[in-house]
Amino acid sequence: MRVGVVSGLRRETDCLAAGGTDSDLLTFAGVGRDSAAEGARRLLTEGAQALVSFGVCGGLAAHVRAGDLVLAGAVVTADARFETTTSWRVAVHQRVTQGLSVVQGDLLGVDAMIASTDAKRALFEATGAVACDMESHAVAAIAAEAGVPFLVLRAVSDPDTHDVPGWVLKCLTRDGGINYRRLLQALARRPLEVPRLIKLGANSKRAFGTLRGVARLAGGGLGFPGSL
Repeated sequence: MRVGVVSGLRRETDCLAAGGTDSDLLTFAGVGRDSAAEGARRLLTEGAQALVSFGVCGGLAAHVRAGDLVLAGAVVTADARFETTTSWRVAVHQRVTQGLSVVQGDLLGVDAMIASTDAKRALFEATGAVACDMESHAVAAIAAEAGVPFLVLRAVSDPDTHDVPGWVLKCLTRDGGINYRRLLQALARRPLEVPRLIKLGANSKRAFGTLRGVARLAGGGLGFPGSL
């Protein structure tokens, strides 16, 4: 069984290497709903028989912390709800729960990054979703359309207590890397922001460590049960 893994950033799919070479995995990286939908369709064409949304996410619920693994029961939007595959989710939970902090609940699909704490809390109050990201709802829709199993594995990089300043977002490259020249210029104008930037970096490090942990612990095919 070949599994298609869709991420927003190549840096996220690169974390799969922590689990060793896995010929059962096909990967695609592209930011946002449209890119993720295109990637999911492409992976199905290439032979994927199941789909995973894999990467980082933003926390919405107060109990969700940086580095937590969100093993979503469903992906929700304003007008749709997509359930993940229960037996697959249970199998992965059993494998990773001893090594990682796992949060279960709904994940909200959004079309733009939710950067402010006020916006995160408002979305939690409106939807009850524990976290959000910009690709999972697209992957979920393609999986439902194709009738294939679907799973969400997302690590929290910015909890609800942390803003992501707009100037920081402008220092990122299109593939999620850092434009260090632009960053240094921005910090020169905002020296008091250095502690907050250090905290953001630490949270991101925890999230990517969790993604590597999932790759190590979930097993071949990201834990896809052979009986499905």
